[in-house]
Amino acid sequence: MLIKNLVGMRTAKTGIAVIISAYLGQTFLVTNPFYAVMGTIFAMQNTVKNSFTIGRNRILGTVLGAFIGFLFAIFNLTHPLFHPLYIGLAIIFTIVCCNALKLSGSIMISLTVCVSIIVGDTDRSLLAYAFFRTTDTSMGIIVSLLVNYFILQPNYLGDLTEEMEKIEAISIDFVKSILVHKNLNLDILNTELSRLDAVYKNYSADRKYNKNPVSSQKLKQAIEACHNIYFHAKCIVNLEEEEDFTDLNPENRLKIIEFFAEGNKNEIQLVEPIDPIFEYHIHEMLYQLKFLTNITEGLSEHLENE
Repeated sequence: MLIKNLVGMRTAKTGIAVIISAYLGQTFLVTNPFYAVMGTIFAMQNTVKNSFTIGRNRILGTVLGAFIGFLFAIFNLTHPLFHPLYIGLAIIFTIVCCNALKLSGSIMISLTVCVSIIVGDTDRSLLAYAFFRTTDTSMGIIVSLLVNYFILQPNYLGDLTEEMEKIEAISIDFVKSILVHKNLNLDILNTELSRLDAVYKNYSADRKYNKNPVSSQKLKQAIEACHNIYFHAKCIVNLEEEEDFTDLNPENRLKIIEFFAEGNKNEIQLVEPIDPIFEYHIHEMLYQLKFLTNITEGLSEHLENE
């Protein structure tokens, strides 16, 4: 947790992967650690799925850049006078090829490899030079993939549970504001809902790489419950703005207080509503909150047992 707060997990993993790549540069597996390190940096992503996807595409981009660089380097040896021209044409050709092959995300690494071959050490065999630039860069990409999968894998399920608990707490405060006639504000709830959706997207991307995943159906229901809570809260705010906002009757007010005191777990039935629309939205908020509480408690137990 301390590392995560100070530098972020992705940053820490990038550093670890770079260290490993640099050490490999001292072995026969890598001829030039610079290209291995650059490959590592280019490939590190926020999810394991993205790392595999980006890593695969960037290895293809590396091979493409090496091939194009090799071709233009041959012409450069034959006509060194046009050296700057060959570099410019090689860059244009590489970008066009990457876009045509739908490898636009690999353009930078493809250009790096391509240019390094054209302006590289021409005293060595050009074919060998192109081959080693490709293998060095690919080795760095592979290291990045392995580190992202095996070391400090993101705990998106924990982050997801934390966001749900925040939404649960904000929703409780929202209803309590109604009870004490405070101004209602949806900004915090809206912000947390956006964060929840972002974390859920990352968790869904990496779910198949999780050793002990939870039910995807249950998570979808929890996300839907959070959105439903926001919908009913927004309807209540609109009623207030339209001056159709009414107070709860004493009996319903007491039922809501008891609902919170019992941990948001029991069924709640509001009686004799003064304003059916107003109290309908409150009832639905509490129903969704009860459902959300049950799921977050289950997720917390799941995380404790991992």
